[in-house]
Amino acid sequence: MDNINNKIIQGLWVGTELSVMENLSIKSFIANDHEYHLYVYGEVKNIPAGTIVRDGNEILHEDRIFQYQSGWGKGSYAGFADLFRYYLLKINGGWWVDTDVICLKPFDLQSDCVIASSYEGQWGEPANNCVLKLSKGSELANYLVTAVEKMNPDTVEFGHTGPLLLQAAVRELNLLKYVVSHRLFCPITWRAVNKKIAYSNKEITLRSIIEDTKDIIRPIIRPYQQAGKITNDSYAVHLWNEIWRQNGLEKNLIYDEKCLYEILKRQYLS
Repeated sequence: MDNINNKIIQGLWVGTELSVMENLSIKSFIANDHEYHLYVYGEVKNIPAGTIVRDGNEILHEDRIFQYQSGWGKGSYAGFADLFRYYLLKINGGWWVDTDVICLKPFDLQSDCVIASSYEGQWGEPANNCVLKLSKGSELANYLVTAVEKMNPDTVEFGHTGPLLLQAAVRELNLLKYVVSHRLFCPITWRAVNKKIAYSNKEITLRSIIEDTKDIIRPIIRPYQQAGKITNDSYAVHLWNEIWRQNGLEKNLIYDEKCLYEILKRQYLS
């Protein structure tokens, strides 16, 4: 594999304006001495200073943009974002990160292939495509592009172009050794978005005390429900934007000062 420059981080935004979350993501990488290349289609408001803005048409023409038409992800651009990242990594190589990933320290991993994972309890740590590092023209990038191009964008559903496909590719191409621990990029599980990442001020009531007690006991009984935590191994934290979208959480709101979202905002946006 080619030696890849760790400095450049690549991402995509489909829309006309960045929210606080995307600003937080981009600024966190810039603050950690990365060069951030954001691919967009047309004018986009609120792009942070220092961002290198690239035309998405360099990778895929805008007439390829699609949204999920049904299922859990209906209305989401996630499927197109999956296709875009696979083409980008095939053409450019290097790092890809989703715009809901917050950098905690410089990405200095020396391997030319890095695949993120998430914690799923008894199901292990399956691959997740929120963070990927591949070499230009890699076998994996080619596999992923070919697989998604065979899918019908009008009928494909959430996950089929993303983690599920990546997990199948990892198995078929024997790339499991490149799947890193969830602690590196997804230290907090998607199940804990409203418990650790973003929650509003809580009124202390008997009901809230009972719920908090359940939150402590539940992971003991069901290990896959552990919230997770940021450690010294963590290069980034994935905020799970799709869970926010499904639960109606607003990315521009101010949440409880003790939640992770507000802590990160104070660190990178103040």
